[in-house]
This record gives sequence, C-alpha cells and structure tokens, in this order.
Amino acid sequence: MYVVLEGVDGAGKSTQVELLKTRFKNALFTKEPGGTRMGESLRRIALNENISELARAFLFLSDRAEHTESVIKPALKEKRLIISDRSLISGMAYSEFSSLELNLLATQSILPTKIVLLVIDEEGLKQRLSLKSLDKIENQGTEKLLTIQQKLKTHAYALQEKFGCEVLELNAKESVKNLHEKIAAFIKCVV
Repeated sequence: MYVVLEGVDGAGKSTQVELLKTRFKNALFTKEPGGTRMGESLRRIALNENISELARAFLFLSDRAEHTESVIKPALKEKRLIISDRSLISGMAYSEFSSLELNLLATQSILPTKIVLLVIDEEGLKQRLSLKSLDKIENQGTEKLLTIQQKLKTHAYALQEKFGCEVLELNAKESVKNLHEKIAAFIKCVV
C-alpha cells in the first residue's frame, strides 16, 4: 500500500512522518522531492537556483520519475507499506506547469492508495512559519501557501474521484497526538 502525507509547508507533515516511523517500523519511508540521491540534487537545484518555473517543473518531474522507478515500484512489488512525505499532488499544486498527464507519465500511472491531507488556517500557518527559517517557497508568504493548499485539496479529491484514491482530510491545528492516532488508524484500515 502506498500512503502519502500532503499539506503546505508548516502543516506538520514531517512531524507526523517521524511519529509514523515508530508505529510502522517495517514500512518504507520516503519523500518527494528528494527520495533518491539524484532527487536530492534536483531538489537542491530546484529550490535554490534562480531558474525558470518551467525548468523547475521538469526537475521535479524528473525526480518523480526516478523516485517511482527506483523506490516506489520495487517496494510495491515486495508488497511493502510505503509512507511518503509528499507526492505528485504537491508537484501539481506547487507548479504552474505540472499537469496530471505529465505526472501520470512520470509515475507510470502509479498513484497513492491513501492520501492524508493536513490543512491549516491562515493564523496557524503564520504562527508555524514564524518559528522556522523559510525557504524560497515559504518566503512567498501565507497567501501564496494558502492558494497552494487549495490546489492540494483540489488535486487530492480529483484523484479520489478519477482513480479511487482514499482521502483523509485533517485540521492540522489538532494536537500532534490526535492527528497521529487518526492517521495511524487510517493506514491500519488495510495494513
């Protein structure tokens, strides 16, 4: 089973992934972008270099293609539980140029079985971002991130409608413990 955690920067995805590691010890934990050595290099370029948005989109698609081929496919073949911090959903939401068709090509039409969507309101987002050093995307401000969050929701529910992916939408302002319990229960439904 392939499970992804989605949400804008500051929503708490990485915190939840770390907690899930203690609960699902035999799962394969990965991330996008950067779930491979090549992906880390592409991620560094995409997030730190002054390049066009189109070039950035293709770097992320290249990362997604390599990640699918070298990480996701082998783990699915072994029938392992895969838990990923981000997926093609983020790829489509964060980019102006990344379409579903291009992402299906990059992922060889391999889609997550379950999508955990952490959503946060403007106040909560501002508070969390004030506590960390910001990257290029986070520096664009909360309004931009809230627009991206809406796109994340749109893409997640489109995958649910078109392909049957299950979606669990959670309020990221809930306690870390409550979120963890709900996410673990959602994953355990099939595990």
